[in-house]
Amino acid sequence: MVISVMDSAEYRRMAEVEQIHWWYQATRKLLRQFIVSELRVDEQPTPRRFLDAGCGTGATGAWLADLGSVIALDTEPEALNLYRQAHPDAQLVHGDISAIDLPDDFVDAALCVTVLYHGEVTDPGAAVREMARVVQPGGLVCLMEPGVRSLRRSHDRVTHAARRFSRGDLEQLARQANLDIVRSTGAYSFLVPPAWFKSKLEKSESTSDLDSNASGLFGILGFVARIERQLLRVVSLPFGLSVIVIARKKP
Repeated sequence: MVISVMDSAEYRRMAEVEQIHWWYQATRKLLRQFIVSELRVDEQPTPRRFLDAGCGTGATGAWLADLGSVIALDTEPEALNLYRQAHPDAQLVHGDISAIDLPDDFVDAALCVTVLYHGEVTDPGAAVREMARVVQPGGLVCLMEPGVRSLRRSHDRVTHAARRFSRGDLEQLARQANLDIVRSTGAYSFLVPPAWFKSKLEKSESTSDLDSNASGLFGILGFVARIERQLLRVVSLPFGLSVIVIARKKP
């Protein structure tokens, strides 16, 4: 039996707000900023293939269709069904991120956003090695996971989170998969203090971040995220509520 990495209701929340929630909007822009600059899109005339690994409803990875074809992989049929409804051009694959049913060297880049932290991913290292296997030499693996190891919030309980990561944790996973680190940084650093404070108030509650504040305090959080993205063009941050590693497969 395949166990969902999240409550089915959370997938439906994601699908409902992916176009309007400030975090999804900001995250897509952030990932595009990092990935496009490393792909050097204009230098490759042939069509590209991308893997959206642990794709969910497509809220953070379906935008890759702007650059080529997308293979969307997830263990949860409900997530794939919602992905198909919103992004019908993607190739959907029902499967395990730790045993990807694709040939070696098949895609130009693999994107994995907030998947490795789930409790049902028993071996994050195996999942990263699988992504490295299916990426062609010179291709990219992009990992984005919740940061601050000690932080435990009600949203983590909804998403069945088992772990959070430091930059060093993700870097180690990439190196163990024989990948070269291209970029490593924290993101959403401005959210760490309020998230820590919120975690102390929530105690044993299980609530989703998607149930409220889609506007990001009437645009304020989106504005701060935009400033942080500009900063990330020139520097890397030591920590954040998210951590990101971009790695390249050795030729």
